[in-house]
Amino acid sequence: MACLFPMLLLAVPAAAQDGPSRYGKTLVRSYVLPAELLDQYNEALRSQAAGSGPAMADIKGWTGPEFSASGAGNPYTLVVKMLGVSLDNDDLVARWQPYWAGAPGSMPGMGEAGARAGERLQLVVASAAENLEDGRLVAPGLRLEVARNVRMERVRLEVWSGAGETSWLDLLMDWWPLLAGAAVWVLLFLYWRHDRRKTAADAEVDMPAEK
Repeated sequence: MACLFPMLLLAVPAAAQDGPSRYGKTLVRSYVLPAELLDQYNEALRSQAAGSGPAMADIKGWTGPEFSASGAGNPYTLVVKMLGVSLDNDDLVARWQPYWAGAPGSMPGMGEAGARAGERLQLVVASAAENLEDGRLVAPGLRLEVARNVRMERVRLEVWSGAGETSWLDLLMDWWPLLAGAAVWVLLFLYWRHDRRKTAADAEVDMPAEK
C-alpha cells in the first residue's frame, strides 16, 4: 500500500481519561503496544535515515484480542496516543494505519512542526468512527505506515464507543481556520474603507477654493 505524506496535526497532550471525551462516551479497551514492536519500528527508521533498512510494510503490525461489539455502543473509534522523542530540529511526522478485524480504517497523520532535537512529545490522533454489527467479534489492530524524525517510546491504542462530547474548545479548534480567514477579510475591508476615506479627505483639502 502506498503511503501518502501525512498532514501535520496539532499536538495534543495524551492524558489518560476514562470518562466521556471528544472520542466517545465509554473507554471500552486500552492497549499498550509491545516494546519489541516499537524497537523494530525505531530500528527501521534509523536504517531508513541512513539510506537502507526494511520498509514499514514489511514489519508485521499489532493485533489485539477480540471483543464483542454492541450495536448500542456505536459508533466505535480507535485513538492512538504516542509518546516520542524528536531526533533533530525538524518536523516530526507519524502516520498509523488502524484495523478492525483486519479491515483497514481511516486515520489522519500526527506530528509536530518545528520540533526541537531531544524534545519529548505526546501526540494523539483518532480514527474515523465506525458502526460495528451487534454481537460481531472484532479485534483492533495498528501498524505504522510512515514516520520521520522520531524515536517512539510508548504507544497506546484505545477503543472508544458512543458519540464523543464536543466542548466549546473543540468547536473553536474545528472552526478556527474559517474564523481566522473571516477575521483577515474583515481587517482588509476596514483598512480599505479607512484608506478610501483618507484619500477622499486629502482630495478635498487639495481642491482649490472657488473664487
